[in-house]
Amino acid sequence: MAGKIFINYRREDSIATAGRLGDRLTETFGRDNLFMDVDSIPVGRDFEDYLNSQVAACDAMLAVIGPNWLTAKDDTGQRRLDNLEDFVAIEIGAALARNIPVVPVLVDGARMPKASELPDSLKPLARRQAIQVRNTNFRSDAEGLVKRLRETLAPLGEPKRAQDSVPDPFMVSMVAAFLLNIGVFICFVGVFVVQRNNVFGGLAASVAVVPFSYVGGKTLDQDESVRRFGLVTSVGGLLAVVAVIVSGQFFEVGLFDTTIQNASVLSAYMFIQSALFFFTDHWWKPTHTRTYKLSDTLIFPFVSMLCVAATPLIFYRLTDSWEAAFGLVGVQLAVAGYCCARYWKALAAANPAPAK
Repeated sequence: MAGKIFINYRREDSIATAGRLGDRLTETFGRDNLFMDVDSIPVGRDFEDYLNSQVAACDAMLAVIGPNWLTAKDDTGQRRLDNLEDFVAIEIGAALARNIPVVPVLVDGARMPKASELPDSLKPLARRQAIQVRNTNFRSDAEGLVKRLRETLAPLGEPKRAQDSVPDPFMVSMVAAFLLNIGVFICFVGVFVVQRNNVFGGLAASVAVVPFSYVGGKTLDQDESVRRFGLVTSVGGLLAVVAVIVSGQFFEVGLFDTTIQNASVLSAYMFIQSALFFFTDHWWKPTHTRTYKLSDTLIFPFVSMLCVAATPLIFYRLTDSWEAAFGLVGVQLAVAGYCCARYWKALAAANPAPAK
């Protein structure tokens, strides 16, 4: 049986945060396993019976508590929680009576109410362990809530998101490694031009390295908020690579020999892949379950270094030093190795060892 989750909240108190939580939980557990709003009660139905039936169909409840949850009053000046027709109180009371998991979710700086402050039907809520969700730290707090719900619903058979649409770990790590290593290359170029007393060139490199490092790091953390900036960064990188290919005067060296041109084309291709990665939901919310294999981790370093093969060649042309070029390769290999380790961790999570 898949567990169902009921989100209880008061509209005027915490609708914004409850909505964000609903969206996040839908991603993980699926809309069919989430009950959030009672927008209209069927004509002729007793509202208390109807709400009780909805709560009865759920296996866990989130009681979203905002700063005015405890003291909110109705039009007559009566505290809402003391009103026998208050939907919030009815829903929580029904869940507590069934003794299903009820998780108080404290939002917008709200505190946990004391038993003495609650009506009799809700007093057991004060003994339930609460979790805090802050707007300033919403992503990590929401992930903690998801983890707790997974543990709570595990005995029932955890509800699964449709097609388990987590971001594809292989593409996440590959794109992150590529962008981070482009950032490493720019950083090396910046150091070189500063050593040649080109302060403005070093400043430009310092500015250019920021978006690649930032987007690469956020991508590795599977942070979807970076997708728009990642798209812009990828398109900008693609234009720069095109400039390398078509301009024989770029960096004041001839870059039209076959080796560098072909290597630059590989980087251009990877920038296109990165742009598509950020632009579409194909890898962020895949519609199929990927089969993870050990061979993926074995080819990862090779493929990730092939995508930036042009950078050490260009750097050698700039510095006329194989030592400098191999130094760049060494740092890029370390970055690729780190991203590969993160992918290995995701691989292990996706394929847990069977219980003995």
